[in-house]
Amino acid sequence: MFGAARFCYQKPERNKRRQTSMMTTSPFAEERLVTNIEDCYFYHTMDIPGHGIVEGEWDLRANIGNYLGGYDFQGRRVLDVGAASGLLTFFAEKKGASVVSYDLSEHHSWDVVPYANADLTKIDTTRRGHMRRINNAYWLCHRLLGSHARASYGSVYDIPKTIGPVDVSIYGSILLHLRDPFLALSSAAGLTKSTMIVADVCPFGRLGQFLANPKFIPNPARCSPWDTWWNLPPRLIQKYLAILGFPHSEVTWHRQLYQHKPKTLYTVVGHRDKP
Repeated sequence: MFGAARFCYQKPERNKRRQTSMMTTSPFAEERLVTNIEDCYFYHTMDIPGHGIVEGEWDLRANIGNYLGGYDFQGRRVLDVGAASGLLTFFAEKKGASVVSYDLSEHHSWDVVPYANADLTKIDTTRRGHMRRINNAYWLCHRLLGSHARASYGSVYDIPKTIGPVDVSIYGSILLHLRDPFLALSSAAGLTKSTMIVADVCPFGRLGQFLANPKFIPNPARCSPWDTWWNLPPRLIQKYLAILGFPHSEVTWHRQLYQHKPKTLYTVVGHRDKP
């Protein structure tokens, strides 16, 4: 009886310590010191102090305001989902926002199309190394630009609630790469008090404004692409956002440079009802 009583006495204390530990775990990553630009991969073309213009896959610099729907970031708390090199994070911060950058790290798997005949282990290993270089680019720019943004890493389907409420969440051309774009949006929607900004490529051109259904991209005959799932028209994104509590939305169109070639993109800005 004494042993049992002692066990019953200690168990709540262990649970208490475990709960306290869980409550104090921070979702934010420690800053990473990156000094060598050769260790980086730039998803965005960026102008970096001490290095000048460094080219990436996307050059949004000339039209970044339209990419973000003309939103006024002054005084807002922002969640940048899929931050990559951090261009949108640093732009919003420059415009007066407090920003949390959220992305994968080398410890997380990409949402790969799981073709039966593909070497998924090789793809995953290669991608993890690639993500580390993208994270390095973010931290290099973070330091050289004097950013105060905070970074958090994890799955887009499970964004930590401990990040806390934000005024606006940004999804910059990432939904096409995700198996479940609706689930990805819902992950941040619960944290977002006011506005969701979703930008994406529209291969249909402006004809896409009349479409409501997605196009499934993976081709099993060719086992490609492995990193892209959907073409998503803007009307579908508007429906997604309305379901998630952002019933008021507008669509704008803009042109951006991808590997020096112009692409048509849209941006949906969805708003909650004002209290």
